[in-house]
Amino acid sequence: MPLLGGVAISLALTGCGDEYRPVVTPVNPTGPAAQPQDFVVVTTSTGMDAPGLANVFDGSGDTLLAQATLGNGPLAATMAELGSPVVNANNDGTVDSYDAATTLESNKLSISTLLSPNGQTPQPYNMISTANDLFVALPTANPPAAAVLSGAGGLYQLAQELPLPASPIGFAGNPDAQRIYAISQDNGSNSVTFGACNTPSSVTTPGVVKSIELSTVTISATLPVGICPVYGISTSDNLRTFILNRGSGTVTVINSQLNQLDNTQNLPNINPATGTLTLPPPAGYTGPAFNAGPVYADYFPNSQQLVTANYDSNTISIINVSTDEFGNDSALFGQTVTVPVGNGPSALSILRDGTRVYVANQKDGTVSVVNMTTFQVEATVPVIGHPIGIATVSGTPYGQVYVIPSDQPYMSVIRTDTDQVWASVQLDGDPIDIHATTQAAGSASTPGTGAAVVNTSHAPGSGAPCGYGIATCYSAATPP
Repeated sequence: MPLLGGVAISLALTGCGDEYRPVVTPVNPTGPAAQPQDFVVVTTSTGMDAPGLANVFDGSGDTLLAQATLGNGPLAATMAELGSPVVNANNDGTVDSYDAATTLESNKLSISTLLSPNGQTPQPYNMISTANDLFVALPTANPPAAAVLSGAGGLYQLAQELPLPASPIGFAGNPDAQRIYAISQDNGSNSVTFGACNTPSSVTTPGVVKSIELSTVTISATLPVGICPVYGISTSDNLRTFILNRGSGTVTVINSQLNQLDNTQNLPNINPATGTLTLPPPAGYTGPAFNAGPVYADYFPNSQQLVTANYDSNTISIINVSTDEFGNDSALFGQTVTVPVGNGPSALSILRDGTRVYVANQKDGTVSVVNMTTFQVEATVPVIGHPIGIATVSGTPYGQVYVIPSDQPYMSVIRTDTDQVWASVQLDGDPIDIHATTQAAGSASTPGTGAAVVNTSHAPGSGAPCGYGIATCYSAATPP
């Protein structure tokens, strides 16, 4: 019996060895999708003759990831549509180019020097980056011009200069457009000097825009605009371009497809003979003759709304600029609601879910939060200093709003779920300009979907709300 028992045990072990034993591979639970990485780029300065700094923050706005030294006296910055490169114009006649990334270092900047035909160094002003070129407004050059810089990898070389009427102040358009528009505050009569529009009521001569074809880098048309044009912006589909005329209190509407003023008949608030949209006063307004004084704008493509910051009337205007499937103006194109906000709205940014617009009120140091559906102010948020720039980033579970002042080395960060300041970030110098690489989650890699919608630079002076450097309005106050 012991022998049989041993055989039985042996057979049992052999049989177990021939059986299939499944391999169990553990399945790890799938976590939430990674949030797209976005950066907030802030340019700071300690003086017109001192080097500036490029500061790259993470999307939460409270961590400095990288920093690099710029040229002397940075004036403004522009950002390519997909977030890089970022280009700074400096008081010393140079432009700096760099990628907004955690690897940014001073020795990775590309530096180019602007020289006018007479060998002098002109002061650059506003800029716009396109797919192949960088366009820089040179209001103090002789003659005034748009410098065209070409180059790969951000290392630009001056290719040519396009002569412009006096006091060119910037550009309107998108990098992927057929053409962009150079904005001049003079019409060729040489009667509007650079800086005259700091007092818009003293100027009576209207300005013009020159359309620049990007394929040939040539001027194809000259279009009249209003008095003291200070800013311009195009729709993301490149169908319309809007020029903000602070002196006239109007917006010139350009049909970018046809390269002419918008002449559609029977539209609300629009004169088809001049392509001029007059910004109406708020409902119930009973004061003197209303002049909105628009100085800045943002555009929301999903609802086809343009919002202007009206510095001289303490209002914003929310404008229907919708087009049909053929690119024609809709019947409601030009319909406008004007909303009272804080004192001296200098800049604004539409949250990329389209629910609210955040308005930086320079004179009273606040941010107004306006509902884009009800057209009502939902909150007024005190911030540090007198704000000149603002950027927003949508996210989960909340977005952030970044506000920079002209007179304090701080950046205020507002949470969009509470509409309260949750961080005050100290900077190495006073802020000059601010841009966000991603304004809508997941859009940074797709042109025309909300990444860096406002990609032109925003320098103060000559009608644009004053700030550090060119036209300082405020002295430094006591830090918080």
